[in-house]
Amino acid sequence: MGNLSTFKFFILSGLQDSGVYKPLYFLLVFVLYILIIIVNLTLIFIVTVDRSLHEPMYIFICSLCANGLYGTVGFYPKLLLDLQSDIHIISYSWCMIQTYVIYSSALCEMTILTVMCYDRYVAICRPLQYHNIVTPRAVLKLLVLAWSYPLLSAAIGTLLTSRIPICGSHIYKLFCDNASMVIWDGSVDLPIGVRNALAIQFLILPPLLNPFIYGLQLPRIRKQ
Repeated sequence: MGNLSTFKFFILSGLQDSGVYKPLYFLLVFVLYILIIIVNLTLIFIVTVDRSLHEPMYIFICSLCANGLYGTVGFYPKLLLDLQSDIHIISYSWCMIQTYVIYSSALCEMTILTVMCYDRYVAICRPLQYHNIVTPRAVLKLLVLAWSYPLLSAAIGTLLTSRIPICGSHIYKLFCDNASMVIWDGSVDLPIGVRNALAIQFLILPPLLNPFIYGLQLPRIRKQ
């Protein structure tokens, strides 16, 4: 038999430079996470209890908010625990679960936004036929598609990564370290904390801003 390498734990190095600022980072992350939970649950609650808002557009917005909560639960609790600890490690199995949750959430957001675009297209371009096209059954099919395809795709991707742990972990590390370079030219000179923040901005901005952009600014929801 040839040599076989197995991984049981990963050492996380992104928080090593936090130093004396750890309590401040913990407070900021905690407040941000609580705010994300509050704004998303508020919008979901409003749409759920108000029967006049039981329309496709508002149902899709609720799905977008639910996906935001789903994605952040795979990231923020672990980050808060790491900010309270001096040893930053994660087991291989939990790393795979966290990877699956985060990336399936990102894929779900794209598909849900696509479904929302289709809904608005029909409402604007074919208003007289809207209720015949976007029926409750069609809404259910669109929601199932918006969730099942990303979840299945992320499951396949995570499974493939788990079969090639060395390559998979390097790809993940490469993405995290260089995602900021895609956004900012010359960001290689930025501190690691700034680069990490840019790399995970899709877990910071969308879950917080989506309820305001797509929901709370709508007159009918804002009235409630």
